[in-house]
Amino acid sequence: MTPAPAPRSKKSEGSIAVLKAPRPRHAAPSADALARARGALEARIAERCPKSLALGERARKALPGGVSHDNRFVGGPSLYMQKARGARKYDVDGRSYIDYWVGHGALLLGHARREIVEAVHLAAQEVMHPGACHEREVLWAERVRALIPSAECVRFTASGSESTALAVRLARALTGRDLLVKFEGHFHGWLDHAVNAIDVPFETPWTRGVPEAVRALTRVLPANNLAFVEQALSSGDVAGVILEPTGAAGGAVPLAAGFLDGLRELCTRFGTKLIFDEVITGFRVAPGGVQDRFHVFPDITCLAKVLAGGMPGGAVCGPKESFAPMQFSGDGAKDRVRRVAQYGTFNASPVSAAAGNAMLRLVDGGAPCRAAEAFTTQLKRRLNALFKAEGLPFAAYGFSSVFHLFTAEPAAAELLRDGEIDAVQISADRLKKKGALDALLRRALLLEGVDLPPGRQAWISAAHGDEELEETVDAFTRALHALRELGCL
Repeated sequence: MTPAPAPRSKKSEGSIAVLKAPRPRHAAPSADALARARGALEARIAERCPKSLALGERARKALPGGVSHDNRFVGGPSLYMQKARGARKYDVDGRSYIDYWVGHGALLLGHARREIVEAVHLAAQEVMHPGACHEREVLWAERVRALIPSAECVRFTASGSESTALAVRLARALTGRDLLVKFEGHFHGWLDHAVNAIDVPFETPWTRGVPEAVRALTRVLPANNLAFVEQALSSGDVAGVILEPTGAAGGAVPLAAGFLDGLRELCTRFGTKLIFDEVITGFRVAPGGVQDRFHVFPDITCLAKVLAGGMPGGAVCGPKESFAPMQFSGDGAKDRVRRVAQYGTFNASPVSAAAGNAMLRLVDGGAPCRAAEAFTTQLKRRLNALFKAEGLPFAAYGFSSVFHLFTAEPAAAELLRDGEIDAVQISADRLKKKGALDALLRRALLLEGVDLPPGRQAWISAAHGDEELEETVDAFTRALHALRELGCL
């Protein structure tokens, strides 16, 4: 069994042609109306958050783009956070927000979970960085092995991007091949091996500074088409196939039923390594990730985010044979040319390992995963009901405890909202498209005490509860009314 957001309705069986069904059309706002609304919202944010505004001015002088992560560049006033507890965070001006970033998805248990804070505090007092092996890293690896079904060996890194880089290097060493296959819209970090076709338009380079010869080593395919994959792998020169196993951008572009099983069969047949990038899904969709929930097992798994409990950290895991190239033979000359090398000053640092151990101990059994998913199910239902009641062609959808808003195409969004089609029936270039109102809605929500990421996904923690649900729906209601008053809806 493989993940799909929902069973297909008979109305939409097998075709996207249902999008031609007559629907009331919602008039798109003019560019002038959007600009006026943006100016008004940003003025309100600036008035309410003067300390954040001042920090933003300082940041633009000291940091390229004024940020330390491109997703935090929001094209307007940035809010600077001072503290966080549970599902909420507080900016430097003392304002409270329900948080849907939750550490870019890392904080499955919410902010400042007592057991994790205590574990970090103890580790930091004992040893910050011994420059040596330590017990906590062994315990951390043992916990990963106990939870991830395919994990017999674990090698730690300092981030998710580093994890996917090591996974690709292992696949190449194991197969003696150079090429990598990835899928449109799937994100595997910011390093050179992963930057092809991340966002629409997929043919436009996502970043400068990557030589074309390097880009050429990664082939990009549309997801959900096993015939294309078979054709690519039949050449016999593909080392690995890497993908987000719930679909691009944390499931914003979901995978069709049977696709993971088909990939597993094709990779086995052609001697290609199957790599699951479970940086988002690991320990979130289930204690053992997608492979635990859907029983499709990769050759190599990439982990980060929840793994380290909110501290920096990543890992690569899999069957013992996948790590044969990393074993030391004891022959220095042989190891120099025949091993896969990996370094990293902060790999499995004691403080990260302490946080990770506490997190995985609490995740074991799956209660936090189930709580976050239940909240997400309710939030999607309530938001879609709100959008329908307000006559707005928006949709909330997603898998497990990651949810997405789709506003870019009114006809498709209405059908998706009303359950007449599934997101898997909408192409990646359409689901990844940004809507004209996305940025304005985010600003309006900030003014109502909800911090929603500007990208294609938002994360839920087990700390989100009934109070946050009601407040979030109320905040959306007020934000939509504010946009209507500003002439955008």
